[in-house]
Amino acid sequence: MARLIRFFALLLSFLVVPAANASDWYEYTSRNFSVFSDAPRERVSAMMRELERFRSAALSFTGLPQGPENRRLRVYLFKNAQEFRRFSGDDKIAGFYRETWEGPLIFARSDGHGISGSGLIFHEYVHHLMREHSALRYPRWYSEGFAELLASADVRQSEVVIGGVPDWRLGAWLDENERPLTITELLNPAPGNDSKRYWNNYYASAWLLTHFLQLGVNSGQPDYREATNNYLNAVAAGEEPQAVFEFYFGMPIGEMQRALERYMQSEIYGYRYQVPPYDFSIPRRHLSDNESLFLLAERAQDVGDPALAERYLKQGEGYAPGWHPLQMSLALLKSAQGNRKFGIQVLEEIETQGLPSPYTAAKVAQWYLQRLQAAVGNSGWDEEAYAATVKYGRLAVQQHPAYLPGYRSLWQAYRLKGAQAQTLQVMMAAHQETPHHLGLNATIGFYLADIGKPELAREYLERVVAWSHSTPLREKAHHLLGQTPAGI
Repeated sequence: MARLIRFFALLLSFLVVPAANASDWYEYTSRNFSVFSDAPRERVSAMMRELERFRSAALSFTGLPQGPENRRLRVYLFKNAQEFRRFSGDDKIAGFYRETWEGPLIFARSDGHGISGSGLIFHEYVHHLMREHSALRYPRWYSEGFAELLASADVRQSEVVIGGVPDWRLGAWLDENERPLTITELLNPAPGNDSKRYWNNYYASAWLLTHFLQLGVNSGQPDYREATNNYLNAVAAGEEPQAVFEFYFGMPIGEMQRALERYMQSEIYGYRYQVPPYDFSIPRRHLSDNESLFLLAERAQDVGDPALAERYLKQGEGYAPGWHPLQMSLALLKSAQGNRKFGIQVLEEIETQGLPSPYTAAKVAQWYLQRLQAAVGNSGWDEEAYAATVKYGRLAVQQHPAYLPGYRSLWQAYRLKGAQAQTLQVMMAAHQETPHHLGLNATIGFYLADIGKPELAREYLERVVAWSHSTPLREKAHHLLGQTPAGI
């Protein structure tokens, strides 16, 4: 019997994989980035210095000021490839980007790839930079082509080279039957096309055209940079992209197409930027077990995996039962499963301990909002849940004005109440804090359209069209704008 018990104990040791080694997680901060990681300190530091240097070169290339970000972009860097895979679901990628209600995030793994191991990460970071620093809304071909152009940067010891070939797109034209999309096809992307092959070609073709317009002068081509700027400003002001293309570039599209095809066969050149080392200190802060597990659970929710989130949260219960942000996150998951008793117990404890943190308050507001939504779903109303949602949502916003989850519960409660003025007031207050948030612009645009204010909705919907990679989201925005997808 003793042998049998030892056998099962050994078997369980193989089957039960801990969700995280929570005690090893740290938060690192540089001027423009926050990195949460359990990777070795020297690896995290090297990656952050590389990111800072890439950012500096990207801003130099675009002519944007070198000032610090209003909010640091957050990166989660995983030492363990298996743990990273729980979030990515893919062994083949080194990292990915995610828009969340708490702001944009980068997920990456540190096992030999680093940040520059994934063109996707640099690509999405360029989108982030352009939204934060430029008021223009770019046509999709230029937005994607410019991101690809910068994403292929080569960060070297003393310089950064911009203008190389994005090797992750090389497969687009390897097949003899494949060809770059024409300029006309780039200006009119296929509506509703979800083919990965099509979009790989679209991004590669957009890179080629953008490279030609921005860097072709280095290869003896005419200098199209001023014409490109004038064209982009005209499109941002409302001109139809294809109709004004020939006017601003001074030639028929067919002639430009032939020049582009010749350029594709020539030797291309980029720019070298001397970028000094990032010599500022990169301090780190040790995360408590509960904080690291809470943050990992939040990120699991961001990637749409509540089961993974629950694994982290349940592990956290064993460390410090009184840590309220983690407990309320678990209460929300249990409530979604029909169990509200746990949340009631946690709330009783919170209400006896004074003012909750903004993160706890936002979770409490969301918990009461769930209760309110359930009542409305059953054709009823719960005034107590409504009042509590508003109370805790306001507490979260007052303590942390840039924290969108607090605003979100507030405007959802007001919307359920039918209070249009209050709903819009909260949405606009959130927009003032985070004007470049894709999800927030979509929410405002769709709400304004829904309540019969299409002209007010337009600027927000146009941002959705310009920024979103989601075909359904873009198509909905196009429809509300009264446009066909080929119109942008």
